[in-house]
Amino acid sequence: MIGDAAHDPTSDHTPHNFPGWGSQIVTAADFPNRPDLGLDAHRVLDDIRRSRDPRVKYGISNGQIYSSYAVSGYGAWDWRPYNPKNGDKHFTHGHLSVVGDARADGTQPWQTIGADVAGEEDDDDMGASFGPITIEREGLTSLTIPPVQGGAADPRSAWLNFCNDTGQPYALRIWYSTGNEGFSPFPGTNGGLLAIRSGQRWSQEIPAGTACLSILRQAIDPDGNIVPPSADFRAFAGHLTCAIERGAVIRK
Repeated sequence: MIGDAAHDPTSDHTPHNFPGWGSQIVTAADFPNRPDLGLDAHRVLDDIRRSRDPRVKYGISNGQIYSSYAVSGYGAWDWRPYNPKNGDKHFTHGHLSVVGDARADGTQPWQTIGADVAGEEDDDDMGASFGPITIEREGLTSLTIPPVQGGAADPRSAWLNFCNDTGQPYALRIWYSTGNEGFSPFPGTNGGLLAIRSGQRWSQEIPAGTACLSILRQAIDPDGNIVPPSADFRAFAGHLTCAIERGAVIRK
């Protein structure tokens, strides 16, 4: 995890200071690639990539890299070629870097091969939460999640949660998909539109089978109507988040 003296001082394996979060923190770890022993580093990293975990900065394996942010010619979460100057294309091990802020302190289980439903038996009984998840300021926030009530893999119910601490109302357009090539307005909204007052907490159960959530910021006009953002009516530009709560496993 902690790089030796030969490591590039800018490497995430090198301790760095993060104002407002902590000092001398390492934000990267390597793990072996040994498919012969049941540990396929590329598959682990690809599962994490597909989960869109908010803790992720980037992952490297088998001459490829992805990041949680777009890079010229490649979108966020897309694999792209990795050709480092030192020639180490990470065939013998996988590399995962996390973001340099409090999101990295999240204790939710990584959604990857071999993971229990919630990690520990007590966690299964209590359920688990995923978040906070940042709502993009521009464009869609597309959240791919493990299918809700997905049978033997994960039979739990789940809820989408918002809480407005902005000091003003804000609005969202929320749609969901079960992966059937179509989207529908999220339950509990007005045709997919939702206004949340300052200090209000909003929680709604996610429909069974949901595998994707599509969230888009909207604006509010002087009459309190939700409208698409425009030069006259702008969406809230500050930091917004949501969280997904999964229920407990029912043991029989």
